[in-house]
Amino acid sequence: MSTRSRKSPYSGIVTFLTDFGTEDGYVGVMKGVVLTHALGARLVDITHQVPCFNLRAAALILENSFPSFPKGTIHVMVVDPGVGSSRRHLYVEAAGHFFTGPDNGVLGRVAAQNNGSVFEIDPAYLGITQPSSTFHGRDIYALTAAKLLAGLDFASFTSQITDPEVLHIPEPGEVKEGLQCEIIYIDHFGNLVTNLRTHHLGGSSCVRLGKDRVAIVRTYSELEEGKPGLILNSWGYYEIASREGSAAQLLGIKAGKKVSVKP
Repeated sequence: MSTRSRKSPYSGIVTFLTDFGTEDGYVGVMKGVVLTHALGARLVDITHQVPCFNLRAAALILENSFPSFPKGTIHVMVVDPGVGSSRRHLYVEAAGHFFTGPDNGVLGRVAAQNNGSVFEIDPAYLGITQPSSTFHGRDIYALTAAKLLAGLDFASFTSQITDPEVLHIPEPGEVKEGLQCEIIYIDHFGNLVTNLRTHHLGGSSCVRLGKDRVAIVRTYSELEEGKPGLILNSWGYYEIASREGSAAQLLGIKAGKKVSVKP
């Protein structure tokens, strides 16, 4: 296996995004793998609280987080309900960043959105002959990041592919009542993130959400206490929010719920 003779494109920063939580040591083990091969690496947690197996949440968090990091950052994404199966292992180059994780649609979406290049990892060329069937985050993805930082040329253990899985976030659809949107994510505060964007609502100042008239506001402080409202969040989606409260609890709505909206 060859090593790089040119300047490394990697910044030395590695991020981690998983649904592992922080109670069981899995995250620490992945960091240990990286540090074993690249002692000077700077390790950053994006989050380990992605709802278990929720690929849509992982995709939304990743695509709205990675641009805040310097170019050359390696992002390890391990939300992997297919661990141990025959799904492929990916290395992706997109927007000056690098990603590794399973071929389950999340990284394919990042590549598609950013005109990126997608490569399949061959674990055997990384020296991995018997990876754990339950912990590819440790045995393949963290090790990939570590080897890259240590100077291994990605071309020595990958081959380019053109057919990765691509996760799609649905667009609002037209219905008799106006638009049917979907709750695509619920954040820590109970804000209900919809798939509505500015071009769907135009210059509206309020919408009819189901049977209720709801104001579109600019800040959370403009919301009336105990009443939901729509606000454009930092991701560019409209979310249903409640002032200093949980809109999810207030309205009894879960992710995946369809909601009719009339501007």
